[in-house]
Amino acid sequence: MAWPYHLLDLTDEQKHERRLLLDQYGVYAQLSAFIPILAYQLYRLAIWVSSERQRSKVNYSAIPSSPTLKRSRASTAGSFARSWRTTIWWLGGEFTQGWPSRGQSIAAGAWTSWLLFLCIHKTGEDYLHITKRFGVVAASQFPVHYMLSMKSQYSPLAFAFRSSHEQLNAWHRISGRIIHFFLICHAGWYINFFVQAGVVKKRLTDPVVIVGIVGFFLIDIIAVTSLERVRRWSYRVFFVLHLMIGLWLLPLLFFHAKPLRIYVIESLVLFLFDLICRNLDTVTGFATITPVPHTKLVKLKIPIPESKISRFQAKPGQHVYLSIPPASRPLFSSASWIHDFLFNPFTVAEVSDTDITLVLRALHGPTTKALSSLARLSKARPPIKIEGPLGCSQRFPNLAADYDRVLLVAGGVGSTFIIPIYLHAQEQLAAEGKSSNRVELIWSMRSAAEAIWAVDSEKENPIEEDKNVKIFLTRSNSDDHDHLDEPVPVDGSVELDELQWTEEPVKATGCRERPDLRKIVDETFRHGNEERVAVLVCGPKQMARELREQVGRWVEKGRDVYFHDESFGW
Repeated sequence: MAWPYHLLDLTDEQKHERRLLLDQYGVYAQLSAFIPILAYQLYRLAIWVSSERQRSKVNYSAIPSSPTLKRSRASTAGSFARSWRTTIWWLGGEFTQGWPSRGQSIAAGAWTSWLLFLCIHKTGEDYLHITKRFGVVAASQFPVHYMLSMKSQYSPLAFAFRSSHEQLNAWHRISGRIIHFFLICHAGWYINFFVQAGVVKKRLTDPVVIVGIVGFFLIDIIAVTSLERVRRWSYRVFFVLHLMIGLWLLPLLFFHAKPLRIYVIESLVLFLFDLICRNLDTVTGFATITPVPHTKLVKLKIPIPESKISRFQAKPGQHVYLSIPPASRPLFSSASWIHDFLFNPFTVAEVSDTDITLVLRALHGPTTKALSSLARLSKARPPIKIEGPLGCSQRFPNLAADYDRVLLVAGGVGSTFIIPIYLHAQEQLAAEGKSSNRVELIWSMRSAAEAIWAVDSEKENPIEEDKNVKIFLTRSNSDDHDHLDEPVPVDGSVELDELQWTEEPVKATGCRERPDLRKIVDETFRHGNEERVAVLVCGPKQMARELREQVGRWVEKGRDVYFHDESFGW
């Protein structure tokens, strides 16, 4: 098919009509964002209505093997529910390892197709019309794009989708790729127009065009530095450039084209709103920082104001963003300015009546290096800034009440997320007089030193002798000396570069090898075909991927499963 667009000589009236259509379709593209929001709300309403209807027919407090419950799940509605769960599970999987989930890929394709339609509709054969339309539609997506990046608990999209910022961040990346694609078309076709019209030299000296080229160049930098390979090479480069360019880009767009200014103002308002909310949710506490013996782990105990501690106590598995203020940087070099741009997420491992405890691994980043340096000052209590709590665990279901069996899997310091959830679930079971055997914890670590922070907790901790906790040690004492120079994996998983110790703080209650996830999952699901099972994992990506694969076999058989992956990653 021949290229249908041509350079047309339009009258002033036709140019005015084109301007109206450009503005109109930009508004259409932006308002279209309400379609998935409305669809999700209708989906939630349908789920609620369905659950209420089933609740009126079935006593869900009955044991899983009760005849009434079996008949309900064998009915037509039960068959549809199983098919729906299988479909949702399939959508949560990957087409290709390292890519977004199937559901995200399909949604991205559908959204891109819709925006393409808005770019093409009623453009006729006008080359400049479609060129400008791609730019306007791309710009119309910036406010939603900025909203997807908001980390504040007051994020409108987090509220609408009952989600958290780390889950929305995946959609932020997808949105960025879509916008970049549309801007490539817009910029490329405009350059082609300059060449075809013979005005390259003249237009490339035009301030409006120069601003547009600089803005497009900055967007290209964001796209390149957002690649996983670059983020692994230097996360601070990615973060600082992403933050600074994201802010600089707005005034460039403002002066590039007047019709885009409304989208720029909306994006700036969202950016400032998020910044203000995050600053208001940040507190400074004088932390006690200690190294965990025989490991590269660092333990921080940070006091929290009484007015805020209840938010930490409300839900286990939450995380905070930690930053180091200038008052805590006297030991750092002249590069300490970099900490003004760093806000690192760490899981809250323990909460008391007055403070929270964080356990983190000191790798090669400036934040963990700085905290390791502060940990050497045994009597120092440096001020540390904490923002939060945040995280999707705030919206977790009641695991002990809503599910018949719970399987929790942790790899290395992923236990800082899993162990608080395990202890909370056991407390719920004890309060309701139910068997503690319904919740099982699998903890895999490279060596026993990984568990010191949990065993030495000041609170009474049953981890060591708990029969429902299986600990897998994948390195023996005799192996430690041979692995002193082993590099720390880039995903921060279960590897440890440590010293030898004479007595292990915990014993392997599972075995001295990697856990057999297939066997563990099968044992969990074979307790009863009608049981509802919750599976949560926090550890390296490969562990979570393998666990999901094993759980998927049971989902395909129609089992009702809640699955959450809190894997390490970028």
